[in-house]
Amino acid sequence: MHRSPFLFPRLAVLAGALLLQTVGALAAETNTLTPQEQAAGWKLLFDGRSTAGWHTYGKKSVTAGSWKIHDGCLVLPPGNGRPNGTGGDLVTNTLFTNFDFQFEWRVGPVGNSGVEYLFTEGEKRTALFYPGDTGDSPMGFEYQVLDDAPHIKNAADRLAASIYSLVTATGKTLRPVGEFNQGRIVVDGNHVEHWLNGRKVAECELGSPALQRIIASSKYKYYPGVGVKRATAIALQDHGAEVAYRNLKLRELRPSAANTAPVAVAPAPAAPPSSPMTARKIPMQAADWSVWCWSKADNRWTEHPLDKMTVQIQDGVLTARNTTNSNWPRAILVYRGTLLDGDFLVSADYRGQLESFDLQSADGTNQRVSCLNPPQDNQWHTLLLSRKQTQYTARIEEAPVPVVDGKAPAGMKGYFCFKLRPGEAVEVRGLVVQVGR
Repeated sequence: MHRSPFLFPRLAVLAGALLLQTVGALAAETNTLTPQEQAAGWKLLFDGRSTAGWHTYGKKSVTAGSWKIHDGCLVLPPGNGRPNGTGGDLVTNTLFTNFDFQFEWRVGPVGNSGVEYLFTEGEKRTALFYPGDTGDSPMGFEYQVLDDAPHIKNAADRLAASIYSLVTATGKTLRPVGEFNQGRIVVDGNHVEHWLNGRKVAECELGSPALQRIIASSKYKYYPGVGVKRATAIALQDHGAEVAYRNLKLRELRPSAANTAPVAVAPAPAAPPSSPMTARKIPMQAADWSVWCWSKADNRWTEHPLDKMTVQIQDGVLTARNTTNSNWPRAILVYRGTLLDGDFLVSADYRGQLESFDLQSADGTNQRVSCLNPPQDNQWHTLLLSRKQTQYTARIEEAPVPVVDGKAPAGMKGYFCFKLRPGEAVEVRGLVVQVGR
């Protein structure tokens, strides 16, 4: 059989042209569904041309000047990454209960974002989790979207594809910065999975003792809504860095029986020396607060009327200003609604010019635990003071606070209080007290 000497070059040209057509066709298929995907029940959450079907968290529409459409991607420009800032989290208008959600994401150097789910929009939080947090952002599970390398000192469960701050992504292959990664979130009854570039990298069971133990040792222990099954929107997080998303598609699932059975949760056994704790959120009432001033003559803290501080309570927020003079240069605002005895944990939100937050001995002597140098600014901060057996712990957000406890014996009975210098003011809200029974 005669073979033309020009046949193979012509075939090569034809193959190259076909390859270019195929690549072009694949590129054109961004933000579209194949007939097979449509038949399987997949739906696009982003059409590549508009933000139809989305809104800014807490708003009815997408905030002007926030998320953009560029080259078939949802793109968030750099911003301050805080609620009520220039961007905001982008949220689906539709709620989903059991689903397989697939998406592609791309970050630049030091990029940071996330896909949030299992949250309830509009649920106001009193527990604040980061500087500038106002309680007006989604709080649930998060698929971490991150340029890992500059954040390598993060805890492992805060790197890309992890169930943020709860379950570490393992066995993953992350593509270089500037390239798209394929993400996937599956919620099938109580079973949750995270996938990255075609591989399952993290999973957990909602309501399981294992997950409850993880939550109890994380920052989410201050917010009982994390890890709770619910109908949820899906949110693309504004963390201040530029990020792009595309090919967002979702298929609703009919959960398997194995993943919908109620989860039997056994209470975690308490360590023998420790007491179980009961928690209650404290309504702000002026009758529960008093002012103590230091008496050099008596060598003790002496109770004074509230006129040593101006105290006002409005909309659940207590505001106090130290109005003492040079005769009483040191004054503290004392919460006397609960006597702290044995193990305890107290947390509250505050903002203002606070010198310290303390455990003050109930008899007014100068035996105390003093937690020094809290931030003094106009942002809300969450603080915590606890005692377990003989160990005192104090934190602002997640950062430890220096504790001076040399004069405070472990068995000291006392009150939770705020120390203010003359002329300085503080606001307090969201007080929660847990004491050993």
